[in-house]
Amino acid sequence: MLRAAAASGASAAGVAAAAGSNTPPDRYSDSSESAGPSRSADLSRSADRRADHDAPRTFSDDHTATSARGADDEAPTTRRDARERRAAEDRSRGRGRNAARNAARSADGAGAVGADAAGAGAADAGAAERPQKRSPKSDGDSTGHGPGRARRHSSRLGETFPSLVGWTSLSTLLPGVGLLRTRFRPVGLIVFGLFVLALLTGLIYLLVKGPVRAVATVVSSPSLLNFLAIGAILVAVIWILVMIVSHLGLRRGHRYRPWQNKLAGVLVVSLALIIGIPLGVGSVFARVQSSTVASLFGDSTGKSQNAEDLWADKPYINVFLMGRDNGDDREGTRPDTMLVASIDTKTGNAALISVPRNLAFPIFPEGSELEKQWPDGFRPSGDSSQDLINAVWQWGDQNKDSIGDTHGLEPGMWTTMQAVEGSLGLNLDYWASVDMAGFEDVVDAIGGVNIDVERPIPMGGGKSMNGVKNEIYGWVDPGQQNLKGKDALWYVRSREGSDNYDRMCRQQRMLKTTLEQVDPQEIASAYPKLANSATRNIATSIPQNEIPAFIELALMMQKGDVTSVQINNDVTPTYDPDFDVLHKWILGEVKGASDGEETPQPTNDGSKSQDSGEDKESSSGTDETTDPTEAADSTDSSESGSGDEEGAAASSTPGEPNAEGKCYPKGYKPGDDFPGYPGNSGETAGTEGAGGTGEQG
Repeated sequence: MLRAAAASGASAAGVAAAAGSNTPPDRYSDSSESAGPSRSADLSRSADRRADHDAPRTFSDDHTATSARGADDEAPTTRRDARERRAAEDRSRGRGRNAARNAARSADGAGAVGADAAGAGAADAGAAERPQKRSPKSDGDSTGHGPGRARRHSSRLGETFPSLVGWTSLSTLLPGVGLLRTRFRPVGLIVFGLFVLALLTGLIYLLVKGPVRAVATVVSSPSLLNFLAIGAILVAVIWILVMIVSHLGLRRGHRYRPWQNKLAGVLVVSLALIIGIPLGVGSVFARVQSSTVASLFGDSTGKSQNAEDLWADKPYINVFLMGRDNGDDREGTRPDTMLVASIDTKTGNAALISVPRNLAFPIFPEGSELEKQWPDGFRPSGDSSQDLINAVWQWGDQNKDSIGDTHGLEPGMWTTMQAVEGSLGLNLDYWASVDMAGFEDVVDAIGGVNIDVERPIPMGGGKSMNGVKNEIYGWVDPGQQNLKGKDALWYVRSREGSDNYDRMCRQQRMLKTTLEQVDPQEIASAYPKLANSATRNIATSIPQNEIPAFIELALMMQKGDVTSVQINNDVTPTYDPDFDVLHKWILGEVKGASDGEETPQPTNDGSKSQDSGEDKESSSGTDETTDPTEAADSTDSSESGSGDEEGAAASSTPGEPNAEGKCYPKGYKPGDDFPGYPGNSGETAGTEGAGGTGEQG
């Protein structure tokens, strides 16, 4: 319609132009009037000739009419083109602009022919331009970059979502891979290259040093652990940023449905947590381990050592293990448990030697200051309760000037170790002490110890320092149990209705069972708490650079055999020991355990047994004491109430487990009712122990 109107207007303009061309005859008419009648005929003829001469001017009118008709004929075709352009969303806007420019040039050319053609060209250009102005509204390109760009990047709504999820997830597993599909491809190559380089470096390090040595070297170096703690945080931040940038780059140029956008957000947050949590936890653990190593172990004495190099010329090492009882209700510290672990450095086989608390008159290494002071053994007073090895600690604390150089150790620890070395004939290479609270934390950290409790174990009992009988306030029930910290502690400490040898047997059984059940994953999960407890309750002489060697040795011990070695009256009378005999027997035990042989028979003939009168005399003096150092229980006075039954003992050797690996006090027969236990099958015998006299708590 617009094209037709334009054509009509052009025709009208042509008519007006033709009318304007008759103006000269009017001028002649005026001249003829002024010239008079004589020229009227001539002028009339001249006008007719001019009219005939000007007749071809009507050609322009005809041409204008023809052009108008041509425009009318072409208008429907142009409208169809406009509708097609509006209907086709994928038509190029650039082509529309070119069409408009071509139409304008056509209009300029038509202007040379006539105003009608120019008007028609202008109308044609306007018609072409108007659909193009509307085309962006119908264009599906949400980015506003034009149809050309839309063809390169856009797709059907949400079609590329699986690809987005896949590549974003892959960039979490392999940092930098997702960037390779974005405009940040160079950055992606650098990040991925660094990641591969780090993996190859770590793999080569593990292959060269071996997994155990490699990990042990790392966990024993505070400086390296601090570096890893900081590095883990930086790696986590960079890794998460790379993943997010990869995700945003992969989204560019694509449209997604609302639910896909929400799911993509959840995916990004989840992947960030997957990256950040392990690295964050690793950083915390590295920092805790660094602090623990620095405060618990001694200063480094050189470069990191492994077991093979450190102990190349030592067939076995001796480690003194002591349980310290220094609770709030105690005066000072006293050894509650003393053991020596003699470990074969090549096989991990070990002899676990229990040192009796009531070993009398301990001797000291030849040539030492203490040996010069006590050449006939430790006899600080006429009181038999003060002549025992567990009284050496307190004497050392009270006589610091008489013990010589302690080499940086506590006076009590130094004197106790000297007594153990001299009495057993072994050189102690290392030592470690654990407070009772530390023992509970260790047991709790590994999730408790699964053990078949052989009989009811009293919690409490014994005598106080004033000689008053302590109440039994609980029991560790017999049968298969998972003993947590407190119950496990009473299992190894209880002396009510028992004797020293049964107690030492239970201690060794607990140590061996714990060693067998240690789970690295459980230790790792509870490590921060365990490390905090260790710095307060554990002390050791192991230097930092030798930690890797001990880690290797501990793994070997789990695979090796641990032999229980009990010093009892069948070896030598504990109340008056023959230390030459004891030394020879200990060396035989250590060699036998190292070679994996059966435990040698005791060298003593047993003539001075637990039932000897001398032992009873010694025990009677022990029972009457209320000294704060707590006199150790004698063997005879701590017998079970059924001790007069011949053959009732569950084991033929005091302090050693029976064939099932269980420990029983002398005179107790497996399956018998235990005095005072509420769960007895018969009548309850009351809360009094069966003769136990040791102080508890």
